Amino acid sequence: MIWDFWRKKQLEEAGALARRQHSEWLTRALASRRAFPRIPTRRVDQGGFQGQMERKAGPSRAETWWRLALDRVPTEESE
Repeated sequence: MIWDFWRKKQLEEAGALARRQHSEWLTRALASRRAFPRIPTRRVDQGGFQGQMERKAGPSRAETWWRLALDRVPTEESE
């Protein structure tokens, strides 16, 4: 049982860190007035992300983004 407590605490700390980082990024993004890509509201098979994927580096950037994002997700082996 004690191990579950520590695991839960670590997950909560990771969540708090993610929320803080996202908040800081949003604050900077909004203050910069730079035009950032919009998040598509359609599924990929219905044309979502089509504009990004049609760019020369689009598929490569998407692959890199997902690899980096998924590398941050803890797995049972890493716990």
